Amino acid sequence: MNGARITLLPPTAHAIEIPAEPRWLAEVRLRAYRRVLWLRHLWSDHPYAGEHLLAISHSEVDRALAAPAEAAEAERAFYRTDQSAAATSAEIAALGERPEDARFQHLVATLGLSETDAALFMLTAAGALTPAMARVFGYLLDSTEATYPTPALAASLFELHGQPPPGPGSALVRWSLAEPVATGPDAFGYATGWRPDALLLPALGSSPHWSAGTIGRQVEPPPGPVLHPEALDEIVRFVQVLGPRRPPVEIELVGADGSGRTALAAQAAARLGSRLLAVDAAALARSADPQAAAIREARRGLLDGSVLAWERTETLPAGVWEAVPRAPLTFCSVAAPAPGIPGPVLRRSVRCGPIGRRERVALWSALTATPVPTAVAEWTLRPAEICLAAQAAQAGDDEVGEVCRRLLMAGTPELLSPLPLPFTWPDLVLPPATAAHLREFESQAAERGQVLDDWCFSRLTSLGRGTTALFAGPSGTGKTMAAQVLARSLGLELYRVDLAGLVSKYIGETEKHLRTVFEACERAPVLLLFDEADALFGKRTAVTDAHDRYANIEIDYVLQRMEQFNGVAVLATNRKGDLDTAFIRRLRFIIDFAPPGASERERLWRLALEGARDAGGRPVVGDLDWEGLARELDLTGAGIKSAALAAAFLARGEGGPIAEHHILQAARRELAKEGVVVRPGHGALR
Repeated sequence: MNGARITLLPPTAHAIEIPAEPRWLAEVRLRAYRRVLWLRHLWSDHPYAGEHLLAISHSEVDRALAAPAEAAEAERAFYRTDQSAAATSAEIAALGERPEDARFQHLVATLGLSETDAALFMLTAAGALTPAMARVFGYLLDSTEATYPTPALAASLFELHGQPPPGPGSALVRWSLAEPVATGPDAFGYATGWRPDALLLPALGSSPHWSAGTIGRQVEPPPGPVLHPEALDEIVRFVQVLGPRRPPVEIELVGADGSGRTALAAQAAARLGSRLLAVDAAALARSADPQAAAIREARRGLLDGSVLAWERTETLPAGVWEAVPRAPLTFCSVAAPAPGIPGPVLRRSVRCGPIGRRERVALWSALTATPVPTAVAEWTLRPAEICLAAQAAQAGDDEVGEVCRRLLMAGTPELLSPLPLPFTWPDLVLPPATAAHLREFESQAAERGQVLDDWCFSRLTSLGRGTTALFAGPSGTGKTMAAQVLARSLGLELYRVDLAGLVSKYIGETEKHLRTVFEACERAPVLLLFDEADALFGKRTAVTDAHDRYANIEIDYVLQRMEQFNGVAVLATNRKGDLDTAFIRRLRFIIDFAPPGASERERLWRLALEGARDAGGRPVVGDLDWEGLARELDLTGAGIKSAALAAAFLARGEGGPIAEHHILQAARRELAKEGVVVRPGHGALR
């Protein structure tokens, strides 16, 4: 170029080393400079006298009204005849002999930029990377201030006359590479300025990565066993059969959080010769612009040559997923199957179900050399939970068990209350038939694994493998105590459902809480107790308004989920007739608790009082007519316990042992609660 150009190196013996600029940026500079020469030539030519004094000159009007082809030919002729312009054209041509800018060309080819898209994007990127270029663009557009490049400027600099400007469906917009500054109907006009995605610019400058502004993480196939081998083979076979010219394929991985969906995607990608880039869609959903953030993740995956795995895809706001351009292969992790996405996309749904005991043991052994704890071997843990528990392996089995218990019961503190387990079978006083029925329930709960799996009877339990029972009877007849005895005998913890926290006035919240409770308790070593079950499992009613309809939906959900439950659950009620008959049919056991007879009451009185001693070993109970107490005082088991405790306080206040009159006084108060009046001199209480 001529002397008007700036020399970057000072005339000294020690030259300053300046990094070579990318080829595409050098081309922008040269084309802009050549255009500057042409405009200066036009602006300096004044064929009309005094027109330089006009705000709009005669020459400017002539140029504006000239035929476009004529103006373009005049510009090309200038580039051939003017010495500086011709030299600049030669430099532009010489750029073709330089090595291509691999990263820029990779972006253009991979994202499918047209010639017009590429030209405009180069200008926007040049203006952002070199702020002084914005002043040059203003000069070229005859503006008094810095400005964004326009499609018209790109067409003139790169000699793309007659081609339309990039529109809403262009690769620039589809991949969020650049966007118009203006909005509305004029957004995609020739004279509208465009700006680039600033987060993409580092990759075109000094950074070797496309990851700026993204949250995706590279995931390698995990060491150890393949936990879902059948699903892995299904995915690989499906993709390979379709061949390289297939339409975009989406593999929907259905499963719970921590079920190994991302690990399965990484293994499948490796088998198909690719790397996996995992993106947490829930984190994108919380960003200021989820759609732009999602497109950046898809763009990075394609430019990196990675397969994307979208975790928790269902959390993306409506419309975002449809706006993301489709890649040749994509994995989508969801909790439940999603409806099909319109468009030329092949979608395959693959379930990542619970892993079995063998897989849990193999995964633990791959993570640590310590023996497999009981919690890992026997509880229905997910792969992610086992990986976390393995970090506590050196602390011992008890600590590993506590870690697993906390993981399984997370999210339920406001919905469940733990109950103590102080009682054993000898403490439970029931009629022989009721006790035998409870023993049968205990046996089925303890041996369901052997019968269903070892004896292959799981074919008869297609919906759920759980053991469920209804304990029905009046208050105080031992329903809760029986649940405590069963839980202790089975080696389970007992959790009572807090109906106040479970039932919500907001539509859908009750079902959500129930789902949380059921999912936690069917995987943990827990016996789940629904006390006052009639409040939740009541009868469906005729629909007269929206409240009835939603109430029935809640009951329907409870019926379905109870039938699918894989754990051990007990429902207690003193209003059996208020329960929905369809629900009762779904229960494995219906155990009726009747008020105790005389013989049971005698045993209860003896368990409560006989042999009681103080801290010094002295008896605190006098001679009592046990048979008379049982015969004359028609109390439930809970009433007998309450009366015995009240009698102990009365005797303590008088400073003597517990006598019959203390029991009478306490029993009167208990019976009065039920509307029964006991008069002095009656039966054994004379």
